[in-house]
Amino acid sequence: MGTAGTFAAYLLLWRGRVASTSITYAAMNTVGGVLAGTAGALYGAWPVVASNTVWAAIGAHTLVMTLRARAARRQSPVL
Repeated sequence: MGTAGTFAAYLLLWRGRVASTSITYAAMNTVGGVLAGTAGALYGAWPVVASNTVWAAIGAHTLVMTLRARAARRQSPVL
């Protein structure tokens, strides 16, 4: 499920359905990385766990930065 989610996120990006800075794209990558990492841990595939943990962390970082940028835009005065 996790790998399918990250592939789906990339496909949506490639097809122009989401932007690389969208919350949807970041969330799909974060959740996909967590799910794929969890599956890897259940099977003892530690390289898969490591790479998907990094993938999920990058997705989470992107998600946080996107949310912060949106909050900052909402708080800034319109000139």
